[in-house]
Amino acid sequence: MRLQLSTILLITTFLPGLVLAQKQSLISFGLSANSYRGELSNYSDWSAGLQIGWIFDLNKKWGGSLQAGFATARGSDRNFALQANTSDPAINTFVKTNFLFVNYALRFTFLKKNNISAYLSQGVGFMRFVPQDEFGNDLIDQDDTRAQNEEYRNLSFMLPTGLGVSYIFPNSFGVTVEGNVMNTTSDYLDNISDLGDSGSDNILSARLLLLIPFNR
Repeated sequence: MRLQLSTILLITTFLPGLVLAQKQSLISFGLSANSYRGELSNYSDWSAGLQIGWIFDLNKKWGGSLQAGFATARGSDRNFALQANTSDPAINTFVKTNFLFVNYALRFTFLKKNNISAYLSQGVGFMRFVPQDEFGNDLIDQDDTRAQNEEYRNLSFMLPTGLGVSYIFPNSFGVTVEGNVMNTTSDYLDNISDLGDSGSDNILSARLLLLIPFNR
C-alpha cells in the first residue's frame, strides 16, 4: 500500500510539473482495440476504447508521456466451470470488464529518420476495473460466482509496456500506431482467481492516435 501511495503522489505532483516545464509537447487522442488474457480469454475477443495523453521530450532519445483512457475487455469460455472442477452453477463463464486507467510512461526512441520515429515505453500506473456478467450486473457483488469467502478490490497497480511508430507531418501534427501490454497485479479482471490458474491478468491494447502540437 505504501508503494501505491508513493506512486500516486509521484504521478499527481512531480510528473505534471515536468510536463508543464516543456516548451513544446504533443497531445495524443485516439482509439484502441483491447483484448485481455485470463481464465476466460487468451486475447480471443476484442473491444473498443478511447485514450488521451500528453507526450513530451526530455532529450533526443528519451521522453515521457502521461496517459489516461477508458475501454472494455471481454471474455467467454462456456466450458470453464468444468475446467475449474467445480459444480457451482453460479461461476461466471462470460465477462465484460469496463476499465479506467492512468499512467506515466518513460519512452526511448531507438530509431529516428526524417519524420518517422520508433520507440519503446515502460510505464507505471493504476487501473480501476468493473467486471460484469452478460446481463450487465457487477460480478464483484455476486459472492456465489467465486470460491467461498473470496473477495477482491477492483483497483490494480499496473506496469504497461509499449512499442510504437510515429509519423510527424510538416505542419507538426502526426499519427502514432502503438501496441501496449497493460500488465496488472490483479487476477480478477474476469472475477476469477482461486478457481483458475492463469496468474495475473493483462490487457493487450492496439492504439491509433492523432498527435496535436502544443506550444507554451
